[in-house]
Amino acid sequence: MKKKLLRQMLNEWRTNVWLALEFLVVSVVLWYICDYFYASMRTYFAPLGFEYDHCYELTMYDIPETSPEYRPEYANDSAQSEAFREILRRLKQMPEIEAAAYSNNARPFNGSNSGITMGYDSVTGNALRRFATPDFPIIYRYRGANGESPEELAAQLEEGKMLLSDNFFSSSSREPLPSVRELKDAGKKIHYVDYKINGEHPEAQIGSALVPVRYDEFSDWSAFALQDVCRDGFHPDKAMVWYYNELTVRVRPEHDHDIAAKLMAAAPDYLHVGNNLLTNVSSLDDIRRNFQRSTTTQLRNYSAGMGFMMINIFLGLLGTFWFRTQQRVNEIAIRRVNGATRRGIFGRLIGEGVLLLALVTPLAVAADCLLTHYDICAYYGAHHSTALRIAVCAGTSFVLMALMVIAGIWFPARRAMRIEPAQALSIDN
Repeated sequence: MKKKLLRQMLNEWRTNVWLALEFLVVSVVLWYICDYFYASMRTYFAPLGFEYDHCYELTMYDIPETSPEYRPEYANDSAQSEAFREILRRLKQMPEIEAAAYSNNARPFNGSNSGITMGYDSVTGNALRRFATPDFPIIYRYRGANGESPEELAAQLEEGKMLLSDNFFSSSSREPLPSVRELKDAGKKIHYVDYKINGEHPEAQIGSALVPVRYDEFSDWSAFALQDVCRDGFHPDKAMVWYYNELTVRVRPEHDHDIAAKLMAAAPDYLHVGNNLLTNVSSLDDIRRNFQRSTTTQLRNYSAGMGFMMINIFLGLLGTFWFRTQQRVNEIAIRRVNGATRRGIFGRLIGEGVLLLALVTPLAVAADCLLTHYDICAYYGAHHSTALRIAVCAGTSFVLMALMVIAGIWFPARRAMRIEPAQALSIDN
C-alpha cells in the first residue's frame, strides 16, 4: 500500500511539489503560533516563587517643611530613621498585621529596578538587587532552596546576610554553571564586583539560597539578591531614610476584610509618627492588575490575531484538499467499479495527504530549530527546554495540520461515495 502511494505521488510530482511547499510554509507558521501560546502559557502557569494574597502596600506622605504640622526635630537622619522603625513596630503590634517591612525595588509587580553584580573565581553574575528589612520574606512567603521557611530567611537577613536566588549565576548564562547551593557546598567565596575597598572586591556574607522569584506572571526573569541595606556595611540611619521607599504588610487571613479602612482610620494618630503620614492603602491584587494590564491587553490582541490566522490556515488547507478530492471523483468511481471498498478508498486518499505531510515535516522541524536557535520566536524571557519546546509545538502543528487534511478529504470523499459510479464517470470534471 505504501509503495503504491509513493509511486502514485511520484507520478503526480508536479502537483505534489506545490502542495509540499504549501505544507512547509503553513507548518512553520503554525509552529510559530503554537510556540507563542506554549511559551505564554508555560510562563504564566510556572510557579511565581512568592505569594501576594492578603498583602497591601502603604503609601506614606512626607510632610513638607512649609506645613504647619511639620516637626523640625525629625529633620535629621537619626530621628527620621527612628520614626520609620516606630511605624514598623506599631504595625506589627496591630492584631490584624502578621508582618511588615520596608523595601526598595523589591515588592512584586514593581517596574522600578536596580541591579547588583556578584562573582566567584572569574565568573560574574548580574541580577536584580532587592533591599528589604527582615520581615520581607515572611510577607511574600519566600522559601529557601533547601526548604528554609520564611521565618528562617528573615532571621538570616536580621544577621546581615545576603540571600541569593539559587539561579543567580546560571540564569543569564547559556553555559551550565553551578547553583548557589552548589557553590556554598563547594566552599566558594562570593564577592562584590560593583566596587572595591582598598583595591579589593569585598566578600559577601551569604545565607541560604532562595527559590527563584519571578518578576511577574508574564516573565521568567527570576534571579535576584536580597539584603537588608541597614545591616550590610552601610550607615543604618542613612540607609533607612534614603533607600527604603516601599512599605508593605501581610494581613492575617481572618482579619482581611475592610483592612484598608481600619488602617486609614489609624493613620491620623496611631500611624502618624514624625513627619510621616499614611495616605493610601493598596491591595497587591490591584497593583498586580494595574501593572500587568498593558501586557494582558497585548496578549489578548496577539491571541485574537493568531486565532484569526489559524482560522485562515484551516480554511486554506481545507479548501485545498476539498478541491483536490472533488477533482478525483472519476478516480473514486473507477476504484469502486474495480471492487475497492469505501474504507480502502478513504484510507488511500487520507493516507496520501498525511504521508505527504509526514515527508515535509522534517524540513519544517529543521526550520523550527533555526527559529528557536536564533530566538526569533522567543516570547519575553521564555527560554525553556529547547528540545521539549520544539517537540511539543512541532507535534501539535503536525496533529492540527493532519486534522485539517483529513477534514478536507473526508467530507468531499464521503459525498463522492454517494454518487453512483456510472453517474460519476459521466461527470465532466
